[in-house]
Amino acid sequence: MLWLFSQMFLLCLASFAVGVLVTWLSVRGRLQPERPKARLALPAPRSTTEQVVISEQPPAAPKPVKEPLPVKGNSKTMVYHTPDSPYYRRTKGDMTFGSEAEAQSAGYRMWTTKGRVRA
Repeated sequence: MLWLFSQMFLLCLASFAVGVLVTWLSVRGRLQPERPKARLALPAPRSTTEQVVISEQPPAAPKPVKEPLPVKGNSKTMVYHTPDSPYYRRTKGDMTFGSEAEAQSAGYRMWTTKGRVRA
């Protein structure tokens, strides 16, 4: 019985040692620090006799800022919100209109604070 126990113990010890060795060999390559990246060489300084020519061009005109359209519409509910709506700031508005008339002509209805009618 003692002989069987010692054989099992040695077998487990050997398999554990092999597992440790395999793990150590696989991790050993990852433990090496990364080599620093090669730095790019800086350009040589310009000589003082060399002159830089800067062309005189007028500055580019600023792009006109688009003002957001004042009426937001929700295409799912077909409701539009004006700036005086309490929901205006919360509404994402996947549609925007320049005026209430445009929203109404597109088939949208004005926002309302009425609760839903229960059937």
